[in-house]
Parts: sequence; structure tokens; C-alpha cells
Amino acid sequence: MQAIMPRPMEHAKATAAVALQSRLYYLDYLRAAVVGLVMLHHTAITYGGGAGTGWYYLDRTGGAWTGALLTMFVSLNQAWFMGFLFLLSGYLSLPSLMRKGPGQYVLDRLRRFGIPLLVYLFAISPLVTWMASPAAHGPLLRYWASQYLTLRVFDAGPLWFVEALLVMDVLLAVVARWLPAARVARSFPRGWAVGAFIAGLGAATFLVRMAMPVGASFLSLQLAYFPSYVAMFVVGMFAWRRGWLDAIPAWAVRRAGWTVAACLAVLVLVQLPHGGSSAGALHAGASAKSLLEAIWEQLVLVGMSILALRWGQRRLNRPSPRWQGWSAASYVAYIIQPLVLVPLAILFRSAAWPALVKFGVVGLLTVVVAYAVARGLRLIPPVRAALG
Repeated sequence: MQAIMPRPMEHAKATAAVALQSRLYYLDYLRAAVVGLVMLHHTAITYGGGAGTGWYYLDRTGGAWTGALLTMFVSLNQAWFMGFLFLLSGYLSLPSLMRKGPGQYVLDRLRRFGIPLLVYLFAISPLVTWMASPAAHGPLLRYWASQYLTLRVFDAGPLWFVEALLVMDVLLAVVARWLPAARVARSFPRGWAVGAFIAGLGAATFLVRMAMPVGASFLSLQLAYFPSYVAMFVVGMFAWRRGWLDAIPAWAVRRAGWTVAACLAVLVLVQLPHGGSSAGALHAGASAKSLLEAIWEQLVLVGMSILALRWGQRRLNRPSPRWQGWSAASYVAYIIQPLVLVPLAILFRSAAWPALVKFGVVGLLTVVVAYAVARGLRLIPPVRAALG
């Protein structure tokens, strides 16, 4: 009797289902931790980190040293943590696509990403913008109507990440028919391949920034960072397909540690002498400094990603009711974070505390309150059905 061979998509669904039977808890936990880091990042911007553009509310009462320390924190985060989230998204998106099929996958993404994005654009963002400066905007309803019902403002805030993921996932579904139908275990990329990836990505980032510098945005997307975001999403897909995360070699972890340490030293030497001002930034248009910054960012991105993944594998890959609760609420917490951070920063603006103390107190409260509220919101059936 002739054997009946499975169709490619059916085989892919079976492969994805088998791959997900043993849940990788550490990926969920790392994602939850990085979302908390995103909240601290925005808190650092509030109190003096970076240029301060693109965030709703600023309380910049600290001195030069405060600005330097918070700018170093912001610069380090910016170099890696969103790219790392795109890596995790690519790693988890591909098996989900194979399991559901392109049509159902796109519908699921439109529900999970499209609905929160619209709610944020037309409800959360105008409310937070108004709260940051009510006197400048007048009555809330009038401001909301004039700015958002006429579609004159498009501010996705931190949900630019959701916007970008929605686009990437739809494109992934479009090309799904040309993707291989099975996982093929391959060894972790060799050192020269990792180095070539970093160099190529740095060069691509440099070229993009010649046309779209850091700070410029299109539909809330800072395209200056998107070469690394797109590349890490694709790397995540390859990592799942080839089993790269199953065995991260010791040499890669060692090199990542030394690389991140060297990059931190460079960051300190560049930022501290300038007190965190923009003069301390490496990027400067089409210049050698801009190229150096682009390469520095990719070194941090790859190095921190390897270290975080290896640490998560060794320390976090086990079921934990506490961590599972936080990780399940991480997406909702990410969406509502400005609704928590901005009112807390306004509440503490009159406190006669050093800016670094405000950063610590408000940052910690933001993480705790945002996650607590998110866990409560997920108890509401419509919220849980829409966002998971």
C-alpha cells in the first residue's frame, strides 16, 4: 500500500505542535522582565535620561551627573531591549503561524494587535497627553475631538512596537507558503557568522540613519532602529527553525560577556564627560561617529540577547505560579504603562527629592501598579479574550 505523505502545511502544523509541547517558560518570563525594564526606561527619560523627546511628561530637575547616569541607562536599554523583544516575537510567531495557518494567524493578529492599537490611538494616548499638560490643551473632550476625531495626530506611543509587529506578522503570513515545512536542527552560528551579522547590521543601520536620523519618525515608527528590529525578528524565526536556542555554546556566552563589558566601558567614557548631554552622543549624521554608534548598538544587542537567553535557560526555565502570573499580564501592562507612569510622575513632582530617588520610587511603583492593574484587567472576559 502506498504511503500517504502529509501536506507541507499539515506537516508544519504537526512540527510546531510538537515543538511547543515542552513549554519554554523562560521566554515568557524574560519577556515579562523586559516589559518591566521598558517601564523603567520611560521613567528614566522622565527624570533626565536621553534627549527627552517622544515621551509625554518630563520632570527634569536633576543635575548633570543625574542626566549622565540616566542617559547611560537609557542608551544601554535602547541598544538591545526592543530588538530582543522582536527576537522573542519572531521565535514564537513562526510556530504559531504553522499551527494556525496564514488566514487564522492574520485574523488572530488583527484582534490581538489591531484592537489595542486603535484603543490606544483614540483613547489612551490623548488622555495621557492631556494629563501631562491640561492647561495647554484645554478641556479634555474638546482636545480629544479636535486632535483625534479629525485624525490630525497619530501617536502610538509605546504601542509603536505593536504596530510594527502587526506589519511584520502580516508579511510573515504572506510569505508563509514559501517557508520550509519542517524544523531542521543546526548548530549555533559560528563566531565569524555572528561577527559578519553584527558588521552588516551596523552598516545597514548607518545607511538608514543617513536618510532617517535618530529622533525622526514615520507613523510613530523610528526607522533609524528598524534594521535591527527586522533583523532580530528574522533571526528569531531562524532560531526556532534551526534549534539555535536549544544549545547556546559556552564560547558564545563568554564572548558576549566580554563584548558587553567592553561596550559598557565605551558608554561610560563617552557619556560621563558630557554630563549626559547630547554632545556625548556618538551619532552625528553621515559621519564616522554615527557608524561607530551603529556598530556599538549591534554589539550590545547581540551580546545582551545571548546573555539574557542563556541566563533565562539556566535560572528561569521552570513552572512558577508567580512568574506565570506576571508573564501572562505583561502585554496588558505594556499597553497601560503610560496611564500609570505619567500620573505617578505628576503626583511626585512637588516632592523635594533628588531626581535619582524619584526615578527609583516612581519606576518601582510603575512596574508594580501596572502589572497589578493588568492582572486585574485580565479577569474581565472581553479583555482576556482580545489580548490573551
